[in-house]
Amino acid sequence: MSSLHVSPISRVSPRLEGGSIPGRIGQEGQPPAGTVPWGGAMSKKDVEAALARGVEILGKLLPLKSWLYFPVLYAACVWAVRRVFDYRDRILAWQVWLDPEFVRTKPDEFVLDFFCGDDALHREYAGEIARGDLRVLRAAFPALYSVIGLEDAFLKALFKAELDAADYRAIVVEFASRTARARDAIGPAAADPAFWEALERIGRETASLGLHLLRDEEVQEMIVALIRGPVETGPSIPPEA
Repeated sequence: MSSLHVSPISRVSPRLEGGSIPGRIGQEGQPPAGTVPWGGAMSKKDVEAALARGVEILGKLLPLKSWLYFPVLYAACVWAVRRVFDYRDRILAWQVWLDPEFVRTKPDEFVLDFFCGDDALHREYAGEIARGDLRVLRAAFPALYSVIGLEDAFLKALFKAELDAADYRAIVVEFASRTARARDAIGPAAADPAFWEALERIGRETASLGLHLLRDEEVQEMIVALIRGPVETGPSIPPEA
């Protein structure tokens, strides 16, 4: 199975590098420079149209791989809100987290703190925590820490169904195969500079339209709906003949 070569990424605090943001997709406070608040000339429909164009572009750059549209476009939105557009490094950062040594070297205390510090994981693994079953906890740790602990936007979108269902053990079971499939599927497009240029255009457009004012759940639901059904892309896309 081929691997994708990614530019080196500094391993800093996962809360800063991971991606997704609880609540609103952008931080509270003043909108970034150049954005338009709701009630101005732009609206939620404009953001939706911009995202629809993103789905259309991904349809050309990732043909027959529609299952990747959501994690790619959602990750692009998260970083666009932060006004960070070095998308290649940011959106592919999750491949660094897959390095076994990245999590294998974490001490037992770190692993226990991770499971005890997350209420949902504490409930799910209460038995293992009470027994001190580090074998099970360490086996589950690489997948759950990568998706939940690091809050990587791409991985959170890739495992959206399991996260919505709080099916954390399913994430552990599916993690290796699904991330390997994603890595191989995105590889050819990721090697094409046009792919990242197109994502940057979409990211900058949505950021300028007030994307930061939408809740995280709203953005996810909007992208999913656009992928599943007919989309209204706006006047910049020619109508069908």
